[in-house]
Parts: sequence; C-alpha cells; structure tokens
Amino acid sequence: MTQANFIDKLLMVSINHMTTDEWEWPPNWDLTKKQRFLNQCLVYAEQNELYEQCAIIRDVEKEINK
Repeated sequence: MTQANFIDKLLMVSINHMTTDEWEWPPNWDLTKKQRFLNQCLVYAEQNELYEQCAIIRDVEKEINK
C-alpha cells in the first residue's frame, strides 16, 4: 500500500466514524478549530474524489454551525 493510499484509507475511516454515536470532538476544540479541520478535510476529500466522505463532512459542518 502506498503512502497516498494509506492516507486516503485513514481519512475515509476517520470521516466515516463521524457518523457514529461514539465519535466526538476533542474537548478543547472551539468552533474555529472544528471548522478549520472540516474545511481541510473537505479540500483533501474533494481533491481525491472521496465524495461520500465530502457529504459526511458537510453534514457535520451543518451540525456545528446551528
């Protein structure tokens, strides 16, 4: 497995975990840090055509911006 494939797989698994009840933000992250993290994940996911993960990220963004 190449490094790029490993990173893609790691990101996919991590983002997919956001859809579970077990996932939570690090306790010291404020809204700005959460938004920055999600934005960076979204950029990477879009560049690598991880469209299912893009949808999950957008759903999480909607939740934190309520």
